[in-house]
Amino acid sequence: MERLAEQLRAVIVATDEYRRGMASALGVGVHEAATLGELLHQGPLPPSALVKRLGIASASVTALLDRLELAGLTRRERHPSDRRSVLVVLTPAGRAAIEAMFAIFSDDVYTSLRRSEPEHVREFTVVLTKVAQALRDRAGQPAEIVAALNERVRAADGTRPDAERSG
Repeated sequence: MERLAEQLRAVIVATDEYRRGMASALGVGVHEAATLGELLHQGPLPPSALVKRLGIASASVTALLDRLELAGLTRRERHPSDRRSVLVVLTPAGRAAIEAMFAIFSDDVYTSLRRSEPEHVREFTVVLTKVAQALRDRAGQPAEIVAALNERVRAADGTRPDAERSG
């Protein structure tokens, strides 16, 4: 299991490198590329939704959207039902760029797996789905993350967790 966790970490690091390389090739930053991906998969979104989905400050999203508009990849449109709000939408150039990035990604994944047995790929897909859900579940529990980190750090540096000290 430890080796699996190490390999999964290697995949995550490689994915980060891949995302940076793809974003750079497009002439944008990683957050800009992630924004294009969110808009492709979720459809038009208000800037506040992008703040939540990307985990960055609203001032940063405003600057990010300005850069994407300047590059001709997105535009802001009036929200059809909320006159005080806008939606960020992909331009045709933005849609073509992000679709091309995802197509290249799919090709690269396919190339890496093409010699694998189909049943192994199906099983691997099931396992990855479970891992992704477990990671999402953990990410949605910030208090539990803090507690688990504190416990592991205390154990690693030789101190006992608070619960053990009071006992």
